[in-house]
Amino acid sequence: MIPSNTSLQVDFNGPLHHFLGVKFTHSKTADGHLTIHLNQESDIQQLLQEHNLHTSTTLTKPTPYRSGHPVDTIPNVDIPHYQRTDIESKLRAIIGSLNWLSTQTRPDIATITNMIAQYQSNPSPGHLEAAKYVLRYLKGTPDLGITFTSCPQTTLESFVKFPISPTQLQPFSDANWGPQDASVPKSTDPPQELELFKSRSISGFLIWLGGPLHWVSKRQSITARSSTEAEIYATDECTKCLQHVGNIISDLHLLHLYTQNEPIPIMNDNEAAVKWSHNMTTKGLRHIQMRENAVREQVQLGFITVEHIGGKQNLADAFTKEEKDNEHFLTCRDLLVS
Repeated sequence: MIPSNTSLQVDFNGPLHHFLGVKFTHSKTADGHLTIHLNQESDIQQLLQEHNLHTSTTLTKPTPYRSGHPVDTIPNVDIPHYQRTDIESKLRAIIGSLNWLSTQTRPDIATITNMIAQYQSNPSPGHLEAAKYVLRYLKGTPDLGITFTSCPQTTLESFVKFPISPTQLQPFSDANWGPQDASVPKSTDPPQELELFKSRSISGFLIWLGGPLHWVSKRQSITARSSTEAEIYATDECTKCLQHVGNIISDLHLLHLYTQNEPIPIMNDNEAAVKWSHNMTTKGLRHIQMRENAVREQVQLGFITVEHIGGKQNLADAFTKEEKDNEHFLTCRDLLVS
């Protein structure tokens, strides 16, 4: 093993253009600002060919969500074993590829990928159709990707209503409390068994550093008893990730560039969760598990602070649910990818 303090001679072969299927496009403004755009257009084209969708009709509405067909409401139909096995194989292949895209350069499909992935075991034909719907969405938006820039973040600032520094970590956390399908069943509907995981909230968070550095959409592992509790769980996940990012920055010896003299402000749209993080709470939240006290500890240590942001201005909202409002989805998407 080479000691960490050992210097190695390396060759510089020019700017990076492609790496692991990711295309890097560099540009520089007259005043010296640098912008780097990352996308996986070639991977998307290959994915479409593998599933015979490269000649399919492109979606007219650029959203990966099927209106009127939420993933959690897709019925589990009775089909022959051989047919279900074939669906499982095809669905897993698509989800594997979507997961690679959604974690690298396509945060706009992170939520839908996470939701469909939970049905890889014992799926129905509707789940496969939902996955193919996402592929058709990608066919219409193959060149979208994430952008990092040293330029002022004016568009984002006008959306979130506060200044954003391209050299400081800016996290957002959010949660969608309860089941995705909140509709009231009709009296004529037959009774259905509701799987436990469908009642669990979805956590979402975004860490911004000159661009979308890291994002997560994840179904919570336990059922939150209140919206505040769900938001606290989401903030805890964001806090753990911030600590991990801080360790990476430290290992890269870049602390002098990104160290903030003040606590990192996690923006959250639940006022009760914000107050809870600062020890201003009621006895009604005593049941929250001890592990979530890690958020309070990091607040007291001065590593983070949790601050309130309006629900419509919280970018993390894009990672918590199947967005029914196409206009809001497109607004958030255009901030995340371009």
